Amino acid sequence: MEGKNYYCCNLDDVGLYDGAEEMKKMINSLKAEGEMLGEKRGIKKGIKQGASNEKKSIAKNLLEIGIPTNDIIKATDLTQKQIARLM
Repeated sequence: MEGKNYYCCNLDDVGLYDGAEEMKKMINSLKAEGEMLGEKRGIKKGIKQGASNEKKSIAKNLLEIGIPTNDIIKATDLTQKQIARLM
Protein backbone atom coordinates (compact mmCIF):
# COMPACT_ATOMS: atom_id res chain seq x y z
CA MET A 1 0.00 0.00 0.00
CA GLU A 2 2.91 2.31 0.52
CA GLY A 3 3.03 5.10 -2.04
CA LYS A 4 -0.38 4.29 -3.46
CA ASN A 5 -3.37 6.51 -3.03
CA TYR A 6 -6.87 5.25 -3.55
CA TYR A 7 -10.06 7.16 -4.10
CA CYS A 8 -12.62 6.88 -1.37
CA CYS A 9 -16.32 6.95 -2.19
CA ASN A 10 -17.57 7.55 1.36
CA LEU A 11 -19.35 10.93 1.35
CA ASP A 12 -17.77 11.84 4.69
CA ASP A 13 -14.25 11.15 3.42
CA VAL A 14 -14.29 12.24 -0.22
CA GLY A 15 -10.80 12.57 -1.62
CA LEU A 16 -7.64 10.54 -1.69
CA TYR A 17 -7.41 7.50 0.53
CA ASP A 18 -4.10 6.91 2.23
CA GLY A 19 -3.88 3.32 3.42
CA ALA A 20 -0.91 3.94 5.68
CA GLU A 21 -2.63 6.88 7.39
CA GLU A 22 -5.79 4.81 7.87
CA MET A 23 -3.70 2.01 9.40
CA LYS A 24 -2.10 4.50 11.84
CA LYS A 25 -5.55 5.75 12.87
CA MET A 26 -6.75 2.19 13.44
CA ILE A 27 -3.66 1.31 15.50
CA ASN A 28 -4.02 4.46 17.62
CA SER A 29 -7.70 3.71 18.18
CA LEU A 30 -6.97 0.13 19.26
CA LYS A 31 -4.13 1.33 21.49
CA ALA A 32 -6.42 3.86 23.20
CA GLU A 33 -9.08 1.18 23.69
CA GLY A 34 -6.51 -1.20 25.18
CA GLU A 35 -5.25 1.49 27.55
CA MET A 36 -8.80 2.24 28.66
CA LEU A 37 -9.51 -1.44 29.34
CA GLY A 38 -6.25 -1.77 31.24
CA GLU A 39 -7.08 1.28 33.32
CA LYS A 40 -10.52 -0.09 34.16
CA ARG A 41 -9.00 -3.42 35.22
CA GLY A 42 -6.42 -1.61 37.32
CA ILE A 43 -9.05 0.47 39.06
CA LYS A 44 -11.18 -2.59 39.76
CA LYS A 45 -8.16 -4.47 41.13
CA GLY A 46 -7.18 -1.46 43.26
CA ILE A 47 -10.65 -1.15 44.75
CA LYS A 48 -10.67 -4.85 45.59
CA GLN A 49 -7.20 -4.65 47.18
CA GLY A 50 -8.19 -1.53 49.12
CA ALA A 51 -11.27 -3.26 50.53
CA SER A 52 -9.18 -6.26 51.55
CA ASN A 53 -6.62 -4.03 53.27
CA GLU A 54 -9.40 -2.19 55.10
CA LYS A 55 -10.87 -5.48 56.39
CA LYS A 56 -7.44 -6.51 57.66
CA SER A 57 -6.93 -3.16 59.34
CA ILE A 58 -10.30 -3.39 61.07
CA ALA A 59 -9.61 -6.98 62.14
CA LYS A 60 -6.24 -5.95 63.57
CA ASN A 61 -7.88 -3.14 65.57
CA LEU A 62 -10.56 -5.52 66.86
CA LEU A 63 -7.86 -7.98 67.94
CA GLU A 64 -6.05 -5.23 69.80
CA ILE A 65 -9.16 -4.37 71.84
CA GLY A 66 -9.79 -8.01 72.68
CA ILE A 67 -12.70 -8.97 70.42
CA PRO A 68 -12.88 -12.79 70.03
CA THR A 69 -11.55 -14.16 66.74
CA ASN A 70 -14.88 -15.83 65.86
CA ASP A 71 -16.65 -12.47 66.09
CA ILE A 72 -13.98 -10.85 63.91
CA ILE A 73 -14.45 -13.59 61.31
CA LYS A 74 -18.19 -12.88 61.26
CA ALA A 75 -17.69 -9.12 61.03
CA THR A 76 -14.98 -9.08 58.35
CA ASP A 77 -15.43 -12.32 56.37
CA LEU A 78 -11.71 -12.94 56.83
CA THR A 79 -10.58 -16.51 57.46
CA GLN A 80 -9.06 -17.80 60.69
CA LYS A 81 -5.74 -18.08 58.86
CA GLN A 82 -5.86 -14.47 57.62
CA ILE A 83 -6.62 -13.23 61.12
CA ALA A 84 -3.84 -15.35 62.62
CA ARG A 85 -1.35 -13.62 60.28
CA LEU A 86 -2.39 -10.27 61.73
CA MET A 87 -1.42 -11.25 65.29
